[in-house]
Amino acid sequence: MFKKKDKSSKIYEFWYLFLLIVGICIGSGIYVKNQELINQTKSPWIATVLWLVIGMVCVISIVAFMEIAKSTEKQGNGTVSNWCKLFINRKFASFVSILYTTIYMPAYQSIFVSLTIAYFFVFTGVTPNPATLLSTYIIVGLFLFVLFAFVNVYSANASRKIQFLTMFIKFIPLIVAFFAGFIIYAINHKTMHGMGLRPNDKNEIISPIFMNYLGGMGAILFSFDGYIFTANTQKSAKNKKVVPLAIIAGLIFITLFYVLMAFSLFLGGDGSVQSVLKTVFAGFNTNPSPKAEKAANTVVYLIMFFICLFNINMFTHFGTSNLLSDHNMKLVYLKQGKASFKTAAFTQAAISGTFYVVLILIGGLSVHGKWNGISTVAPDAGKEAEYLTGPMFYVGIMSSVCVVLIFIVISILMIAAMNNRRTQKVKVDKVKFFWPAAIIGTVFFLFFTICGLIVFLAPQLLDPVGQKTKWTENGGMMFTIIFIVTLAATFVVWLLQERMFKKYPFENGFDGEIDKDMKVNNWMAAKEAQELKELKNESKTKIKSA
Repeated sequence: MFKKKDKSSKIYEFWYLFLLIVGICIGSGIYVKNQELINQTKSPWIATVLWLVIGMVCVISIVAFMEIAKSTEKQGNGTVSNWCKLFINRKFASFVSILYTTIYMPAYQSIFVSLTIAYFFVFTGVTPNPATLLSTYIIVGLFLFVLFAFVNVYSANASRKIQFLTMFIKFIPLIVAFFAGFIIYAINHKTMHGMGLRPNDKNEIISPIFMNYLGGMGAILFSFDGYIFTANTQKSAKNKKVVPLAIIAGLIFITLFYVLMAFSLFLGGDGSVQSVLKTVFAGFNTNPSPKAEKAANTVVYLIMFFICLFNINMFTHFGTSNLLSDHNMKLVYLKQGKASFKTAAFTQAAISGTFYVVLILIGGLSVHGKWNGISTVAPDAGKEAEYLTGPMFYVGIMSSVCVVLIFIVISILMIAAMNNRRTQKVKVDKVKFFWPAAIIGTVFFLFFTICGLIVFLAPQLLDPVGQKTKWTENGGMMFTIIFIVTLAATFVVWLLQERMFKKYPFENGFDGEIDKDMKVNNWMAAKEAQELKELKNESKTKIKSA
């Protein structure tokens, strides 16, 4: 009887962790980045193979992170910044924390804020002039940053419930698009490109060059970002032995899902979820009537609008929790006596809002692609999407590049973990197959990130043979300037923070936590408060009935 009960508990925990991991990793990446991927690689086959290769490297490398995560099994927070503090040193960890606060979280929030606005314009059919479009991006964008900061501070329980519901909602379009892509191709395969090369704007078929194999790495790393935090689930697991199986099984499932999803989207459309869903709502007809196409566009872009809107809520919470968590681990300076979820939320909102406005202004006022700044002419009906996303050009690129930077940090962390096997600086239980997992993960991630970074800084490397696009005209020069200035600003903030640490030192140094009882997760605090309230009400009811 006891064995049966124990077995049932293990099975339950396995599936709980499996679904948790799938929920963490699958979502925004495939919605936002798969079409960008085809634009960079030029070949659906290259893009699909990259999904598989990078996914399998993530599966292998998670073994190394399961050993790293054992350092915070009993105490401390399982964040990249805190792991860097333990395995490397406090100063590097503080820089990583600043990187998360000033680039990583702002980039993620900015991409979903800007996409929310773009999808709103597309599904309503409104096409404003460039000046109005740019003003709307800034005013409405800042409003959304402040709105979700308020929601997470003052209505944490509502925010948590909204996100829980959204987790299920986001899978419905994905599941529909997954099966629909294959069905669409089966019905219309004679008139579709399938997995073949796509023509460019001039209807020319151009074979990919070597650099196209490297061009899509940033977009795919964006989709797998966050996978390492699954290793930290072993901290709260009752049956520790099921954790490795659940994590690896979950990551293999995610990799296969992404590969098959990409295959389906390329077969049934241009690589985007939107294109496949539009065909579905138009009755699986690739040449729908204007009325059917308008109806399909309205439904699809309304769905995408809500998914991006609720993702702002999610990353507002993640950014706030991460900032407060790192402060509690003595990595980020917040004024003593005022370090609360409220302070962290509005600090992160101010940083992210500034980051967003700067990138939107540069994207809206500069020339890139078919966007000619304020003098851009509004396009004909049916071609509004590229015009409406013009001001968010650099926001989209920065969302991929910030992930590349974080994966460089992840690689450094794995190197430090390998060195820890020699020095025994951090006492952790050894994990089987750590060495091959850490070596393979480090080598491949460094290769992926360096190649991805080079391609973003020099986009002319992706030009077809014979086409010489000037670096000063294709966005490469402007992006390089933004990238250098952003990193320099992060470094300056880090230096100022180090000065504040010296001016206002912690009572017990940098070891340990500021407050072991600090509520760094507002959703969890709201859930506990609600459960406590329900328990009190239940007790009162029992007393009255007695």
